[in-house]
Amino acid sequence: MKMVIKNPEVDPKEIDRAVSDLVTVNRQDDFRDISVWMVKTGLGEKGAREELINKISKSILREMGISLVQVTLHELEGEKEIKVKYEEKLQDICPHVDFIVKSGALDVWTTTYWFKVSSNVKLDNLAVTLKNNEITGIKSGIMQAFVTLAYYGHDIKNPKPLTLFKDKKVLDLDLTKVVTFE
Repeated sequence: MKMVIKNPEVDPKEIDRAVSDLVTVNRQDDFRDISVWMVKTGLGEKGAREELINKISKSILREMGISLVQVTLHELEGEKEIKVKYEEKLQDICPHVDFIVKSGALDVWTTTYWFKVSSNVKLDNLAVTLKNNEITGIKSGIMQAFVTLAYYGHDIKNPKPLTLFKDKKVLDLDLTKVVTFE
């Protein structure tokens, strides 16, 4: 049986606000090169900045939403007893955004920006179906995720990342609406 996760909604306001501050205030110099390339596409300075913020936010949101739900459910598998209430600090997720400037089939310029998501997840009113220590169905469950988002720049091993926000609730969803089994 295969688990399918359909569009878990991470609250974009926190991510958008953090990325906007990052690009326009805190680390403007980090994004200067990509902004120059984006301005050349005809977007103009304001349009390029908005497009950059939008692309980074969407990439982080997409990776976070699916990863938070998937990692949480995999953490539960194999547990002797699935509790009605469950709280767990999950392994970190490291989303990254690649920008590639192409000329035909050739890559002219490439840059990568790294982020790190540390999360604490709470499940309430959880009822699942288990078969051979594997979750095969979800009858009920509310999931909340509290996240710390840090910006690592071009180096995932950056010893001094910039914390964009700490322990903010970004996910509040009914698992029965986003997780199905085929």
